[in-house]
Amino acid sequence: MEVVLEVTAPIFLLVLIGFLAVRFGLIASEALSGLSRFVLYLALPALIFVNLSVMDIHEVFHPSYMLVYALGGIGSFFITVLIAAKMLRQNWIRSGVMGVGATMSNSAFIGFPVLLQFFDEPMTQAFAMALMVENIILLPVCLIFIETLVGHQKRSQKHHSVGLWRVVSKRIVGNPLLIALSAGLVFSLFDLPMPSFAQQSLEFLAAGAAPTALVVIGGALVGVSIKGQFSPILLVAIGKLLIFPLLVVLLLNFTPNMAQSLKWSVILFAAMPMFSTYPIICGEYGERSFCASTLLFTTVLSFLTLSLLLRFMAVS
Repeated sequence: MEVVLEVTAPIFLLVLIGFLAVRFGLIASEALSGLSRFVLYLALPALIFVNLSVMDIHEVFHPSYMLVYALGGIGSFFITVLIAAKMLRQNWIRSGVMGVGATMSNSAFIGFPVLLQFFDEPMTQAFAMALMVENIILLPVCLIFIETLVGHQKRSQKHHSVGLWRVVSKRIVGNPLLIALSAGLVFSLFDLPMPSFAQQSLEFLAAGAAPTALVVIGGALVGVSIKGQFSPILLVAIGKLLIFPLLVVLLLNFTPNMAQSLKWSVILFAAMPMFSTYPIICGEYGERSFCASTLLFTTVLSFLTLSLLLRFMAVS
């Protein structure tokens, strides 16, 4: 248990520090947006680029890893959607929003910091592949599902189809993490040199990625409350923290040759709470309050589930 606490305690302590700093006014809640953009547009891209640019390109791509993560996420999405629509009697658009919460992991702000704590060496290739799957496969699938339903409601399919692909393409092309990932792969593939001063600057930026991200997560939870609708919130939490990782574990039975470190990594990414922009992205469908409450509940609950998972991994 001590080993587990050494991994989880520093992470959730930073989340708590972020919460208290915003709760008592040390950091203005308005500043969280700027801090979040610092992590998303500067620190994390620098971290991804610095690590991938010096990595052997063949170490980055593991098709079986990406396939397991993609199938697990898609399975979790549709299982959650069907349970929400058929058992909880939610409308299909809201069921789709719930499915997004059960599918999109907080790989950048919580997942990678956990990996940094758990493994002796940074599992950058596992993080890079998780980002690719999430942003190129999982998020587009989720958005296409919901936007198609919205289009059916609006009954303007031809025009909406164009708008749908524009929304999805914009999210992919404009993602700073994917841009950094692509640039890092190019530098790795062609063995391009990086000036030492630029390398050092990027390393300074990268060092601030994990702690700042965790402080932002904690600050974003201030003022969020869980009001009613406990069953839908619980379903999303179960989908994200249990169904997704369990599906991944089942799929890993078909990949006996995958390195154990990659197996642990893909399970950990699947077991993370949902991404911190969940209320922002799905707020466009009128569910911002529900998403914020679900994010709070799932993030807090993940302290228990991740601790149990890490303890199991530590003794295995």
